[in-house]
Amino acid sequence: MSTFHLHRGWREPDGLVTAHATSGRVIQAASPSDAVSVALAEGDFLVTDNTNLVWLIDEHGALVWSLRLDGENTKPSP
Repeated sequence: MSTFHLHRGWREPDGLVTAHATSGRVIQAASPSDAVSVALAEGDFLVTDNTNLVWLIDEHGALVWSLRLDGENTKPSP
């Protein structure tokens, strides 16, 4: 089993990621694809008004998966 961490944030059109948060839940999975399946079940963490980017990293900090949730021109909620 490997360890994975789920993150979310707001990606500005210039690529800067703000409002970064890390899920407190550590994902233990046999493979990266299994970890993505678990991550996708974290709807309450993934879908918020101030999130348009989610990503999953492995125990070494390598990017395993990412997903853009909104278009480039949307703005986070005040």
